[in-house]
Amino acid sequence: MKRIFMTLAAPAMAVCAIFTSCEDNHSPELPATGSGNYVITATVDNVNTVLQAAAIGSGEISARNAGVEADGGTQWVYYKDRYLYNLQYNDGNAGGTTSFAMNASGQVEARPKSYNITRFTTYGIVGEHIITVSAVDTDTKDASGNQAKGLGFNYLDVEAENNRTAVIPGENFLGNGEFVTFSGFVEANDRIYTSVVSMGMSKYGVSYDGGSRVRYPELVSTYAGGQGSGSFDIGVIPVTQFPDSAWVAIYKDDTFTKPVIARTDKIGFAAGRMKSQYYQTIWSDDDGNIYVFSPGYGRNHTGDFKKTGTLPSGVMRINAGEEKFDGTYYCNIEDLSGGFALYKCWHITDDWFLLQMYTGGTDAQDAIGGIGGGTNAIAVFKGSTKEFRYVTEGLPAQDNITSFGNAPYAEDGCIYVPVVTNDGAQPAIYKIDPATAKATKGLVVTSDSISSVGRLVPVM
Repeated sequence: MKRIFMTLAAPAMAVCAIFTSCEDNHSPELPATGSGNYVITATVDNVNTVLQAAAIGSGEISARNAGVEADGGTQWVYYKDRYLYNLQYNDGNAGGTTSFAMNASGQVEARPKSYNITRFTTYGIVGEHIITVSAVDTDTKDASGNQAKGLGFNYLDVEAENNRTAVIPGENFLGNGEFVTFSGFVEANDRIYTSVVSMGMSKYGVSYDGGSRVRYPELVSTYAGGQGSGSFDIGVIPVTQFPDSAWVAIYKDDTFTKPVIARTDKIGFAAGRMKSQYYQTIWSDDDGNIYVFSPGYGRNHTGDFKKTGTLPSGVMRINAGEEKFDGTYYCNIEDLSGGFALYKCWHITDDWFLLQMYTGGTDAQDAIGGIGGGTNAIAVFKGSTKEFRYVTEGLPAQDNITSFGNAPYAEDGCIYVPVVTNDGAQPAIYKIDPATAKATKGLVVTSDSISSVGRLVPVM
């Protein structure tokens, strides 16, 4: 039985194939005092709660005065079937991170240690660690005091319950003069893969060697662009000069040194976006092939000091054991979806993937995250055949869907997705069968919202 633990128009013509439907959800064995191996995080009356259930394919539980209370967090991450982490992000500050585990009696408990982690823009599981990363200022400065950018890492050791940090150089990382950040991590083929997002040029990068790294001088800003995550300073290039390229760094170990860089100019950078957060859109199939999905955000880089891209939302592939993109493989998602781009995606099983789609056309991406345009549609995609189908049967009406959980759970060939609606119905977990593109309503959770679902076994 395969289990995957993750952080969450008319159908297009499908390629015909015969697949085995996913198995029915079952109730796992537990000690008699346990409440169930399935773990759901929900919010009710502004209280975050960690709940347990014996099954997620049916039934009903309540988050009111139930479960283990948790502090507000930015992202729930299930580390395999052992631990649940509540990553806390505070813009520019440290955040308190806690974790949960199941004891020998089958009850989920908060683990004793908590610790602070620095600001992060992406996260993922690598070996015995949950790793978070963001672009940071380093101690390296030029004669004018401009600081070089780097990549700041938090390594959360899940067994030891501690955290260490590291910084690696981020300037001119791709040889194009720009600094970078990462988006997501994939372990496959005895390698670590991460999407590299080129971020534009810092003051340090623009000034380096008299400006020798600047390809487009007209894009160097001459006035400040305001405050917030979209702000920029005089003397920088605020977004990438290469919006129609995607890069994947391939590493031998978690020291993140001496990468092999794979590049393609058939898609833009591979990452979902919501303000400063970058969501993983590269995944391995069961055979180790790496599928690289791009929402095509470069088309929304407009205005002064910005280079606008042209490429639509699409998919490329790095074949198992290879260190470059497969030049014979490309799929235009918008050709299949009726003109809509993807927002996020997750691996389900085999080479099936779940795609969360924008529903307001490409203009919806202007707000980064679909504000005003919506991201309330999901589809299934099979990498080898490029089959794409919207999931509509069995789900609530699209206009009634307000959100999907950001950490779904895959098991037995299906994926379980939290769904919140605006029609007065309680949030519920829906089972999606990729072979049929059909949804089945499962566990109902009396709450205001559900953010994640996963599974734990006793470890304490």
